[in-house]
Formats: sequence, C-alpha cells, structure tokens
Amino acid sequence: MDIRYTPRKNFQFHAFLLFFVICNVQIGVGVFSYERYIYQVSGHDAWISVVLAGLITHLTVWLIVRMLERYGSTDLYGIHYDVFGKLAGTLLNCLYMLYYLCVTAIMMRNYVEVIQVWIFPDLPAWLVIVLLSLLTIYAGYGGIRVIIGMCVLGFIVILFTAFLFYSPLKYAIWTQLLPVMETDAWHVMNGAVRMGFSLSGFELILLLYPFIRNKERTMLHTQLGVACSNVIYLVTMIISIVYFSPSQLLRSIWPSINMLKIIKYPYLERLEFIVVSVWMLVALTGLLLNTWAITRGFKRMWNWNQKTMLVIVSIITVALSLSFEAHSQIAQMNKWIGKWNVALSFVYPMLLSCIVAIVFAFRRRKASSKGEGSR
Repeated sequence: MDIRYTPRKNFQFHAFLLFFVICNVQIGVGVFSYERYIYQVSGHDAWISVVLAGLITHLTVWLIVRMLERYGSTDLYGIHYDVFGKLAGTLLNCLYMLYYLCVTAIMMRNYVEVIQVWIFPDLPAWLVIVLLSLLTIYAGYGGIRVIIGMCVLGFIVILFTAFLFYSPLKYAIWTQLLPVMETDAWHVMNGAVRMGFSLSGFELILLLYPFIRNKERTMLHTQLGVACSNVIYLVTMIISIVYFSPSQLLRSIWPSINMLKIIKYPYLERLEFIVVSVWMLVALTGLLLNTWAITRGFKRMWNWNQKTMLVIVSIITVALSLSFEAHSQIAQMNKWIGKWNVALSFVYPMLLSCIVAIVFAFRRRKASSKGEGSR
C-alpha cells in the first residue's frame, strides 16, 4: 500500500464542503437524547461540560490536521503503515474499521428505536433497518462526492430543525441555570467525557483528507464545522435545562423531541412526527460516511472493490443492528461504544499526532546527519 495517495481530480471535492460533513457526522440521532446523559452527572452545569468537550474537540481537530499536513496527501490507514509498519498498521486499521462498523450498527438501531417509539410502535425493526441499508448501498454506489452532496442536504434539515427550538424558550425558567459552577470539577469533566460520544465523527477527516482539492483550507472549514456543531449542542442543552424541571429532564429519554411536542400551528400539529421522519436524511449521511470509511480500508489495504464490500458491510450491519432488541440492550451498547469513542476519536488521534511529530523530527535529524557525513 502506498503511504501517500492522491485521488483523481473527479473524485476530489472543495474544502468548504467539510463544514457540512462535520456538522452532519457530529449531529446525528444522538442530538435527541444527549441532554439527559450529561445532566445525570453534571446537573444544571451540564452546559459547561458541553463547552469543555467542544474546546477539546477543537484542539483534537487542530492536531489531526497538522499531522495530515506533514504528509501532504495521505489518510489514517497510510499513516499507520508508515509509523507502525505493515503488521501493526494492519491491526490498527482493522480496529478502526471494526469500530466504525459498530458505530454504524448502533446509529441505525438508535434511529429505528426513535421511529418505533414516536411514530410507528408496531413497525418491525427489520423493515426499517433493511430500508436504511438499501438506501446506504444505493447512495454509496455514487461514491464520495454523492455522499458529500447528501451532507449538504442533511445540513439543511439540521438548520431547519434548530430554528424550531425557539418555542420552548417562551416557558423558560432561567434561574434553573443558577448557581453557576455549583457542580464540582470532577462531575463536569465526567459530563464532558460523556459528551464526547455526541461530538465524535470529526476524526473522519483522517480518511477524507486525500480527497480534498484545496487542502490549505482544510483547517478553517473543519474548525467552522466543529464550531457550528458545538453551538447547536450548547444552545439545545441550555434550552433543555431552562425548559424542563430537573426531575423531568432526568426522566425524559428524548428531551429534544419532547420539546418539539409543544409547537403547534393552525395548519400543522405533531411536528415531531415530521422532524423524526425527515431526520432520516441526517441519519443516512452518518451511515454513509461510516460505511465508506470501512470500505475505504478494504480498498487501501487489500485493493478490494469498494462497491462489493459496501454490500457485504451493509449485510453485516443489518445483522448487528437486529441483534439489539430491548431498550436496555441498546442503552448498554451506546455506553460501550461511548467509551471506545473517547479513546479512538480523541485520545488516540492526539497520541498519534505526537508520535508522528517525533518520527518526523527523528527522520529530519537523521537526514541532516547523513547530509553532513557525505560532505
């Protein structure tokens, strides 16, 4: 496998589209339920945990992009081969592919559960899962540029939905945010760690980087995308805290959807039905990006056909998703994935960027020593 890789120009896309990619991959189905999990540990200071997690995300993105700039045009799979060798690099690549497979399965199952609870209680889970898989295969066959285009459409849905949360502000009790910093630092930090599951996905820049046409603007648009996601999560969290009572927020499984129930128009009611239905487009972009990341690994390491692997990966995803039935199983899987998420989306990329910096410094020193020795 070549360490550095530059795709053909017809496969590349402009850097500004990263803004839409990052927003879509970070704001998925988790935006419906994250408030409760953060509030459980951070209390009314949960918004501080969101801010802290956002700042850590910005730092991680900065380190990732700086690491990619050292190589010029490569991805995570190539970096692993370069730094750790073929054997260890292959194992690490397979670990990430397995991780993305699990994330895809749990994302699919989370969305299906929302549909079953809020819209069609008697709808078989397998029917929606198969439908999502067929859509993933159909759109995935179009390649990375079609997936990026889907992200633009998904962002429109996110933006439209975000503006709907003005209605709960009419019933806000702002004193529920006080006193600020009452929660101790340990619990605030614990809330930030839990928030990492919702903010993850930005690490896909490690695989998308070779396909960016104007790479010098990668940092700007990636950071803007992360900032947009952080603002949406922060605003939604604050609205949830001031709208719900503490006991209500702790009991509510999907606080964001519950807030949409109060929005009524003379010509339209039960707006949450529409939002949950249209949100399939946002969920689909996350499925597409994660599935593409897996098939890209097969292509890079073993030169296997991506379209063939897309079908195989989708079948495996369906089987994994159907293995979770009860809400307790889904919640347990979310908790397990969340722990791996923090490690593979935040901790490891930071560690890898430091290792790459040391390796490059060592290589420069070795090259300069050889140059002086040949004189």
